[in-house]
Amino acid sequence: MSTWGKIFTAIRGGINEAAEAAADNQSMRILDQEIRDAEQSLRRARSDLAGIMASNKSVMRRLEENRAKETKDTDSARAAISAGRTDLAQALAQRIATSRAEVQRDQEELDRLLPRQQQMLRTIQDTEGRIAQMKREVENVKANESLLRAQSAIAHNQSGINTRLGSAVESLERIKKRQEITAGRIEAGAELAAMENGGDLDRQLREAGIGGSSHSADDILAQLMLPRQSAEPVLLPAPTGTKS
Repeated sequence: MSTWGKIFTAIRGGINEAAEAAADNQSMRILDQEIRDAEQSLRRARSDLAGIMASNKSVMRRLEENRAKETKDTDSARAAISAGRTDLAQALAQRIATSRAEVQRDQEELDRLLPRQQQMLRTIQDTEGRIAQMKREVENVKANESLLRAQSAIAHNQSGINTRLGSAVESLERIKKRQEITAGRIEAGAELAAMENGGDLDRQLREAGIGGSSHSADDILAQLMLPRQSAEPVLLPAPTGTKS
């Protein structure tokens, strides 16, 4: 793959990562909104359940009242029959019939509302459990996301530190090399100057042991141990037993 192809691939990869990150962020926002909508629906359901429970209690009170009235009217009708007041017994019988009809109607309504109340109560409880679980999962995801961002920042900073340290080491190496080159140039310049002044030839003669005087202690001691030579001629004695 060519360099430009690699660059374009890297750009596409970065765009895809950015798009996925944006989609994830948008998904979290959508999820938060869905949770808020579910909580709002749950509040409405609770309000409806409260209304149903209030209606059921009202129906149950009417049932109790009508049953108590029916019992009282039944006792009164029997007493009227015993007293020979069939007219009163007939009127009480009519009222008992009305009470029984109301009791039957209220009982049918109660039988219809109680299962609905139980179903709504189970639905609300299940919805509350799901919302609570979803909230916990969302909080865990957000906490993990924050942790990952913090770890990524730490890793990025550590990478930057390592990069800067590496750059500093490279700079030190370059400085050392530049100093060595500069020192070599100075030494070479000194040698060139010595050659121009004839100092290099004197140095080479001294190294070869030609010319100059030695100032070392060993050389001076060796010179002192040599026999002294006089400039005047030495007279030899005449041989014995020889006539002149």
